[in-house]
Amino acid sequence: MPAIAALSVNDGQASPAAHTFSPVSTNGSLAKWADRTPATPAGYLQISHEVLVPSGSRTVYQIKAGYMMPVLATVDESEVAVRYSSAQVTLNIHPDSTLQERKDLLAYVANSLGIAGWKTSVENLEPYY
Repeated sequence: MPAIAALSVNDGQASPAAHTFSPVSTNGSLAKWADRTPATPAGYLQISHEVLVPSGSRTVYQIKAGYMMPVLATVDESEVAVRYSSAQVTLNIHPDSTLQERKDLLAYVANSLGIAGWKTSVENLEPYY
């Protein structure tokens, strides 16, 4: 079981800069981090990671990663979040899966996000044709 600690994640700038996400909370299932660089908490970049075990009608482990990127603007002399972009990734893993199957799933997810067509789709808001 990994211990919660600060995360260093690069942004998407032309010269990528590392952002430090400090631990916010964990309850043994859900962990949260925030990049506290903005002066106001409304602007904190956030990452979450949750592991749910099979229970009731859920027959698989669910591992959920969440990302929240608010955008601040000055409104009536106060910094407020005026919009945000976010992402949620959910892995559904059967209890009978092998370690190699889980490694492969994670690799496919992580590596597909770097595919040129996927990057173009996200950056230019364009579907495949």
